[in-house]
Amino acid sequence: MSYIKKGFGTNVKLIRKSRNLTQEKLAELIEIDQRQMARIEVGESFVTAETIEKLSAVLNVPVKLLFDIENIETDKMTLEVIETYNKNIKKLKKVMEKAALSNAQTELICLAAEAPERKLARERLRGLLTGLDLK
Repeated sequence: MSYIKKGFGTNVKLIRKSRNLTQEKLAELIEIDQRQMARIEVGESFVTAETIEKLSAVLNVPVKLLFDIENIETDKMTLEVIETYNKNIKKLKKVMEKAALSNAQTELICLAAEAPERKLARERLRGLLTGLDLK
């Protein structure tokens, strides 16, 4: 498996998850099969120039960010932290919905849930996504 394909796929996955997109939705948006998207993310397959352009546009990132593969091990750790964090936040939001908290209260609790061990992930994401609108 190529280091470039693996790194590219890891970056696509990291950015996709930061945008709260599923593989299925991203594949639909860039007009490829979901199985192909899965193969790209694990580095088993690579994309055409046209697909790279679509990924860049849909994910709203510069093409060069998709190829920033110098920190692959950090990226893997970041993905694990993001996945765990997203699961915990979803659970937390469900509990807060049942408690009928306001949006402001919910947001404050979610911010407070960010523990110090997530610092590495936040720093890596900040570096990868500097200057991008994450709304």
